[in-house]
Amino acid sequence: MKAVALLLVASVASAAPKKDLERTHKSTNHLAPPVPGAKPAALVNLYNEHTHEWLAVDPSQPLPNVDRFLRDHFTNKSMAMDAHLVPILLAAAANFHADTVYVVSGFRHPKYNLMLRKKGHQVARDSQHTRGNAIDFYLPNVTTLQLHAWAKSQKLGGVGLYLESKFVHMDVGPIRYWSGD
Repeated sequence: MKAVALLLVASVASAAPKKDLERTHKSTNHLAPPVPGAKPAALVNLYNEHTHEWLAVDPSQPLPNVDRFLRDHFTNKSMAMDAHLVPILLAAAANFHADTVYVVSGFRHPKYNLMLRKKGHQVARDSQHTRGNAIDFYLPNVTTLQLHAWAKSQKLGGVGLYLESKFVHMDVGPIRYWSGD
């Protein structure tokens, strides 16, 4: 019975006109070639040194919400970060042709800030970090002095140089400059 059914299917298929089969074959297998477009923007990878989290940012797209990514690692609390901070990181990466930015500190909870002050760390009493207005970062293969010079040239707010710790602080507060450890 199976042999008869297979023979019947084969004879029906061979009964279709040859031109119809060719047309069907062409219409299903012929797709228009893809239209070339602009090369997508290179992603910039942000790495949070304390939480060990990565965040890929496409500079050509709307910026993602980074409040959770830049949260205080000690209290695990986050707050609304200033919208200028991620563009600062992206501008630094673009200037130095870096695809990765290492974030040392974003938001710092006031309790953690006070604890650091009591332990003798060089943190301001009313740090811009506690307001969500500051970021400490560095770029691979870029010296701290090079990054510091670039940061000062931006004239966006406060810039701190931390040569020993090998990072730069940038904030969106008043323009001022200082050096730390």
